[in-house]
Amino acid sequence: MRNDSNVRRTIQLVAATTTVWLATTAAVAAQVPVVSVAVFADHYALGGQYIDDLDRLEDAIAQMRPRGVRLEACGEGASRALRAATHRFRNHYLDLRTAGVDDTACQPASAARAVPVSQRFGQRPFGIYDEAVDRWWSTISMP
Repeated sequence: MRNDSNVRRTIQLVAATTTVWLATTAAVAAQVPVVSVAVFADHYALGGQYIDDLDRLEDAIAQMRPRGVRLEACGEGASRALRAATHRFRNHYLDLRTAGVDDTACQPASAARAVPVSQRFGQRPFGIYDEAVDRWWSTISMP
């Protein structure tokens, strides 16, 4: 009787371990290796989609579950948006690149324009907390 109970527990343990392993493997396989984001002065472009809010960009990237984020700075005025995106995705592997607006990484993204459904006021892209971004950048740039 006691031996039968040990066998049953061992089988349950093996089944539970296999279930956890399969779930972990499926979660890792569902991840996208690297997501590329074109960063402009007033918006971001992800997969041909025009996004003018950093919070929305973060939500879209979170749904993709990438291992890394490639940020392509398109044009000279993209500094604020690039710094904010770098701050926001600091827990991912980051690949930062600079490109001109005419470069191939920025071409399809610059053509992707959408009409906003509602008007928001303020400096675009929205969802950037400049104080937090500046504070974070000052901590990593100090020797």
